[in-house]
Amino acid sequence: MFKRYSIVNKLDGITLSFSSLYQIGDSQNINALSFAYAVQREKEFYLTSEGSFDSSVFQGPITKPPVDPTVRVSRLNLCPIKVDQVFIKATAFSSIIHIGNTSNVAMESRVKHIRQLESKKHEEDLQNFETIDQPD
Repeated sequence: MFKRYSIVNKLDGITLSFSSLYQIGDSQNINALSFAYAVQREKEFYLTSEGSFDSSVFQGPITKPPVDPTVRVSRLNLCPIKVDQVFIKATAFSSIIHIGNTSNVAMESRVKHIRQLESKKHEEDLQNFETIDQPD
């Protein structure tokens, strides 16, 4: 791995949350993983025992696109890396702000979203939709 200095004069960030990080400098490997179970309700209440990561969203394999070895890359590796200033509004859910060099990067984020509507309103909404039968 090509090594060099990373010089940053100013890095401002408002929010850094949920397994995210700022990385200044070189790294050999970056592996970021985030699982989230998000429930949104019309009427707010919280259950401590709800949610399970047994869903296929979290357990199923992820198919990665094939690597095309014919890609040509042209680089100009200036030494050192110099950054005057960076402003980052938010960094979340295993994302990484990286100024430097790295060899291997693997990032994965899986989110299961659940929407729960109140039953009366939900029944009224369903009456406004046309149902379409599945073809045989």
